[in-house]
Amino acid sequence: MGSSTVLRGKHHGPKWAGYSRTIHYEISGAGRIDYQYRNDTTEGGRGDAHPVVKIVTIDLGSH
Repeated sequence: MGSSTVLRGKHHGPKWAGYSRTIHYEISGAGRIDYQYRNDTTEGGRGDAHPVVKIVTIDLGSH
């Protein structure tokens, strides 16, 4: 099972207005995914508020 950590430092802050700091999800022995989320964005064609997760990086190499 993987684990998540909120990354620190200025360069891990929100890349889009209203989004979270970068979260690092460690995939057991397989790599990592860094993402940011927002619970109530109105992005998209309909304009309704909905949650969105944006992937920042995917690294499948060894650490």
